[in-house]
Amino acid sequence: MTVGDMTLGATVRSLESKVRPLDDIAALVGNGSTIAIGGLSMNSTPMAFVRALVRREVRDLTVIAIVQGMAVDWLVAGGCVRRVISGLVSFEGLGLAPRFRAAVQSGAVAIEEYSEHTLICALQAHTYGLPFMPTRAGIGTDMLGLHPETTRLETDPASGRSYVACTPLAVDVAVVHAHAADENGNVRVDPKLLWMDNEIINAATTRIATVERLVPTGSFTAEPHRTTYPHFMIDAVAEVPWGAYPSSMFPTYTHDKEFFEGYSRAALSADTHEFDSFWKSRVTGPDGHGAYLDANGGAATLLRIHRRTS
Repeated sequence: MTVGDMTLGATVRSLESKVRPLDDIAALVGNGSTIAIGGLSMNSTPMAFVRALVRREVRDLTVIAIVQGMAVDWLVAGGCVRRVISGLVSFEGLGLAPRFRAAVQSGAVAIEEYSEHTLICALQAHTYGLPFMPTRAGIGTDMLGLHPETTRLETDPASGRSYVACTPLAVDVAVVHAHAADENGNVRVDPKLLWMDNEIINAATTRIATVERLVPTGSFTAEPHRTTYPHFMIDAVAEVPWGAYPSSMFPTYTHDKEFFEGYSRAALSADTHEFDSFWKSRVTGPDGHGAYLDANGGAATLLRIHRRTS
């Protein structure tokens, strides 16, 4: 079909497959990068991708983690991190993130702490190309004094109302974990819960998704309303079943409490060999994602954390 001198078919570029091996997409993160990690604390975290970064021995990362836990602790334990920008890093009811806490207290890792909403506003300011994004969050708190260069208390001359101006926060690489994708890079979180992942995807130069499974493109064209990230928002995809382990992936599986507890005991032990043994045998040592799952109990563990819906 033509309109004037333009052939419409020629304007539609065929989509190249965005599916890559996990180690290949991990190689997109270079030393000194600013990387934003998706998920919320112990939920939907791209842990397989984080493990790949640790095994690659990436260095001097700035990690943006709005609310995170084990992912940040692994990166710190692996010596990958220079600075963390976050609202919270913890293991929720299972305690604080031990290696992250120790590194911040010793000064080995710098921390910039904000509220969740001020971090979201900073990401939005970068996404929209604005000098700042205003919010009422943070007014009356000590946070403004900690970061006067990035969060400024200002007054609107028209209304006389005060607001916090959150300056842009740029992201080199954002990585999220989702339920499904097709080879074109369409990604689905099912149910369609965005947490705060959409903000880091929008703000990033390079956008990566690890997914539980690959599905035919027809699955997306049949139900386009269920698409969380359309293909033009995603640069690379890796299929990694159980890729959030040991965090959860609702509604498919819950977090592995036994892993979190064992990791924390080893990290807090006075015997440094205990953590070294845990770290090497259960995190960095296994060669490949399947071997990593096997090192942590294999099928028995996966059956234990699998959520039964009926």
